[in-house]
Amino acid sequence: MKTVDIFQVDAFTDVVFGGNPAGVVPDASGLSEEIMQKIAREMALSETAFIIDTRGKGPADFEVRFFTPVAEVDLCGHATIGAFWLLAELGMIRAGSQADQGEVRVHQLTKAGKLPVDILFGCEGTPSRVMMTQTLPEVVGQPSREELQELERILGAPEGCITGFEGAAPQVVSTGLPDLIVPVTSREALLSMRPNMAAVADFCRRRGIISVHCFSLETLDPASTVHCRDFAPAVGIPEEPATGTASGATGAYLVLNRLVEVKEPVTKIVCEQGHVLKRPSLIHVEVTSQSGEITSVRVGGSAVTAIKGSIAVGHSGEGESPRGRLA
Repeated sequence: MKTVDIFQVDAFTDVVFGGNPAGVVPDASGLSEEIMQKIAREMALSETAFIIDTRGKGPADFEVRFFTPVAEVDLCGHATIGAFWLLAELGMIRAGSQADQGEVRVHQLTKAGKLPVDILFGCEGTPSRVMMTQTLPEVVGQPSREELQELERILGAPEGCITGFEGAAPQVVSTGLPDLIVPVTSREALLSMRPNMAAVADFCRRRGIISVHCFSLETLDPASTVHCRDFAPAVGIPEEPATGTASGATGAYLVLNRLVEVKEPVTKIVCEQGHVLKRPSLIHVEVTSQSGEITSVRVGGSAVTAIKGSIAVGHSGEGESPRGRLA
């Protein structure tokens, strides 16, 4: 009977019970895709990250695969933050010399490509923030007005709160995953949404998008840039308290549509999310640009390891259901 270590890490927060919880298996070597999917279903979190250390053996330092309870996805922001925060806590990634100024870069190989991850360490050698680089933003679609009217209806949103936003039109933006980025006229309208999740899931599947990511420029904290809600029922996540990939897409959207003051070389954006779910989160986004062209998007924050334990998975070829113990 094979046993593997497993953790729950709350990402984009510095307190337990905040942020977005992710499952993390720091050593997934030898696990089959079937067992990874079963573990993710057993954890019942929005995503679980499975890590294989490939330093010196492959094109990247770590291979990382991400599973929701129902399917594998190419990339997950909050699970990346949680995964590399945990690797630093476990000493699998260590702070560099003073010349590194407390920041260490590694590379993860994901189904969205080979992507850099930067771990910032405090003076005691413990992690203080993890920043992941996403793929360069690509606008891959723009809904029609009729589709936006349908979206207002299925989101349970006040009429005109999406179609009446005058600064920019909603767009499907990908920084690794295609998300529909939707500006909303007010935070009140955003918080009043009561989506029909089955209809939203169908809407996403028909358009090949992962989530509907809504935001308001009205924030709870004056230091924040946007207040967000993310709906991804098509991949088994009705609503997330923090969404790293969609936050990167939102940062790019804000810069591309000039909804924020663009500063070169780096425009810094802070996204609030999760308050309606009682799991407040802060996501830091850095959009680097040169001569008006975006050259990189980084997303990150802090994290807290909330649960650690082990799970007995049987032999990977037998298809046994995982049985675990968390402590």
